[in-house]
Amino acid sequence: MKLFGKKIISGLICILLLAFCMGQASARENDQDAKTNQPPAGRPNRFEPGFSGFIQPMVGIGYRKSLSAVTDDNKQIDSLDQDAASETSFIPMLLWNLGYTLENKTTRFFAGTPEENILEGTFFLEMGIRQKLGDGTVLTAAFIPQIPLIDDEVWQDPFLLGSDRLETDRDSHAFRISAESLLGSPFTLKYGFGTQDIDNDQAGLYLSQQPGSTLTAQDLQSMKRSGDFHQVEVQYTLDLGRGAMVKPGFYYMKGDADGDANSFNRLGGKISITKPMGRYLLFSTLSMDHSDYDSPHPVFQQTRKEWKYKAILGGGYREPFGWKNFMVNLYTGFSKEDANIGFYDSTAIMGGVGITWMF
Repeated sequence: MKLFGKKIISGLICILLLAFCMGQASARENDQDAKTNQPPAGRPNRFEPGFSGFIQPMVGIGYRKSLSAVTDDNKQIDSLDQDAASETSFIPMLLWNLGYTLENKTTRFFAGTPEENILEGTFFLEMGIRQKLGDGTVLTAAFIPQIPLIDDEVWQDPFLLGSDRLETDRDSHAFRISAESLLGSPFTLKYGFGTQDIDNDQAGLYLSQQPGSTLTAQDLQSMKRSGDFHQVEVQYTLDLGRGAMVKPGFYYMKGDADGDANSFNRLGGKISITKPMGRYLLFSTLSMDHSDYDSPHPVFQQTRKEWKYKAILGGGYREPFGWKNFMVNLYTGFSKEDANIGFYDSTAIMGGVGITWMF
């Protein structure tokens, strides 16, 4: 077994053991509590007939440092191994979700950003349907019209030196299906399929035209970034009582790009925690994954390998100033990609504050 696989499995075993111990401790603490089917305080029942949802305007500040990502301060570079300039930007966002549940209390149509996605730091807009079965399973099928929601541009030729790099659109969409509380158990299974199309992909063209270049047409093809993506995920929910939840999980992604140098296998794990404390709600998600790419990159003459670490931490305060159905939210996020090819290293930090109206 490869070293990265051993490291991930060891880390996730520790996460699962920690979550199990937390669950056992909470069970002892709350063994006298009556179980109910009501959602945690401050969150509407998703299967109550009629319309429900939320609207959450938010303002934030983002910090990013990356040579490969589109940023104004790195539009022109002189070397592929130079230190990236950092960029700080203002980020206004409007997150929302609207759903309608039929009178049967088992079928719900929805659109917007699901709450669980916000807690995990994935700001995707979705449109879909949820169906609650008699055995407790909740099936979801959804279409994601654009991924990612914010960062939807890439460089035409990321390796252009000495001149301003030009931006081009990244058109992407995805479908996902999931089975929550499978057969009444704490397990959730998820599968997602996505496509990505780079409008004017010229990766490597500049370098191939330089005197003495050994890059061939086949090398340029191997750097193509358009392609398909498949992801499967298994998640386990530990109900700690009194609205507190711990959700450890594993996921695997296969990136099948048009170019072998950008095709990859990714294995990772994450753990999400939510904890209500009176009028406060705390939440956190930690994740770690490793990507192995299929073939050597023609520009860097080595096969790309990459670790990614991500942490989300936030909280909410219900009924500020006595306002019913409102919540003030604080959100912070950190992401770091550590690759064996320095050009693909990146760091991103984000902080934001907003107010949510739930209806």
